[in-house]
Amino acid sequence: MTYFRQRTKDEPAQGFTVAFHDNTTYGSTMSSGFLMSAGTYYKVDLRRKKEIRSPPPSGNCNSSIGETSYGVYSEGACILECKDKALYEKCGCVNVVPPNNFVDGKVDEDGNPVGRYRSCTLKEWVDCGMETYTQWFFDFTNHSRAEDICDCSTPACEEISYEAQVSSSAISKPWAQNTFNKVGKLINATPFSIPELGIVYDSAEDISENVMTLEVLFTSMQTSEIREVVTYTSANLLGDIGGVLGLFLGASIFTVLEFCQFLFFSLAKHCCNLGGKKKSGAERLNDGDGDEKEKMAL
Repeated sequence: MTYFRQRTKDEPAQGFTVAFHDNTTYGSTMSSGFLMSAGTYYKVDLRRKKEIRSPPPSGNCNSSIGETSYGVYSEGACILECKDKALYEKCGCVNVVPPNNFVDGKVDEDGNPVGRYRSCTLKEWVDCGMETYTQWFFDFTNHSRAEDICDCSTPACEEISYEAQVSSSAISKPWAQNTFNKVGKLINATPFSIPELGIVYDSAEDISENVMTLEVLFTSMQTSEIREVVTYTSANLLGDIGGVLGLFLGASIFTVLEFCQFLFFSLAKHCCNLGGKKKSGAERLNDGDGDEKEKMAL
């Protein structure tokens, strides 16, 4: 893939931000992506990865999250939808209508589908949208306020992502010359070249300075799967406690029950006089004299 990017003197970083995501959802270049500049050939090696997380109480994913206006729930789709909600609440419109704008299935009186959002007009964007978006982006990129602005920390229970390894090299002069011979007439005309503004593309050097080439390959057609599995449950905890007690105290569940029974009856005997009325000291002395007399008679 070849991209054309006109270089200007006012931008600190010139090029494209490229994010790789699954085709069932949309990625966000705010939280991920690679900055790629013009005049460079990029080679990207991708590997597909699938993560399966455990729901509560053992895990922290949310299986009840449904489809968003940007497809299947993901962190990138959550961020984009958060941005749209902030714009719509303040200005009543969004800068770009999301692809699944009719995900709610609402219809008007005539039966026509009604979307969640509508696009801002140029006047609405100038009067309200640009300022609101700038403030939202400032708050979102502030780590102390990000979770208050967009709560996208809860991951999906099943998510597909792509690991990318990027390598790059400067565009060669022979390739730039060959490309200029093919598209020179196209870029030398409007809307690319604007002589009134001093923007003219009439040499191979203009190709090497303003064109970026991106080659994307899969290192393997296999999918790397990462699955969260609960390996230590409450049953394992009880088993470990019982094993420690049995090792150091020689105790088992039966001895514990016998100890509890012994403790209960001991407390009941001494505190509640279980088993008969307590005798006074004189009575116990008389009982002792009677025993002595019986022994003498024998």
